[in-house]
Amino acid sequence: MTRVLLVDDHALFREGLARLLSAESGIEVAGQCATVEEALIQVQVPGLDLILLDYELGDRRGNEVMHYLRGHQLDIKVLIVTVGLTRSELRQMLNQGVAGVFLKNNPPDLLLEAMRAVLAGETWVDPKYAEAPIEKTPGEIFRRVRFTERDRHVLRGVFEGLANKEIAERLHVSESAIKASLQQLFSKTGVRTRGQLVRIALEQFRRELL
Repeated sequence: MTRVLLVDDHALFREGLARLLSAESGIEVAGQCATVEEALIQVQVPGLDLILLDYELGDRRGNEVMHYLRGHQLDIKVLIVTVGLTRSELRQMLNQGVAGVFLKNNPPDLLLEAMRAVLAGETWVDPKYAEAPIEKTPGEIFRRVRFTERDRHVLRGVFEGLANKEIAERLHVSESAIKASLQQLFSKTGVRTRGQLVRIALEQFRRELL
């Protein structure tokens, strides 16, 4: 059973999310709160697996919760669920150890995919942030990239010429989840098209991925 803590200062959104998650087998909403102060109390409860954390909590920020978790060596995965972050805020949160960033305008089934991904040890970055400018060449970036198991499966499907729907059927996930995975691969590697992704991956990791 995955025990989840909800931290969001919008009561309507938080209650709706609690109902959504409570209807899913294998998920228990272990608690919910609206402020940083309440969150710092709730995270001390043993057995939490995941925190769905809003970034803006009144006049305070979710990075205070991350700072507390790190300072007290609490091994709880955190998925930021927010209306948006600047790129500097995104970098800050990833550097502080969040497992991912999910935007609230996405569909509920994609949130469940994101939760499963971060619980499996992957990093989930919303596709919106894949539009960042390339600062290094794709080859340089690929040499530093660490592919998750999901990344490898999606890449193999792309290499085989499969459409997103076909890859989704193979992996038993939604098509929107595959689209998000591809955008994360674009973001990780610094490329902008499927063709560039295939070419550079084959050049750098042919043995590993085929």
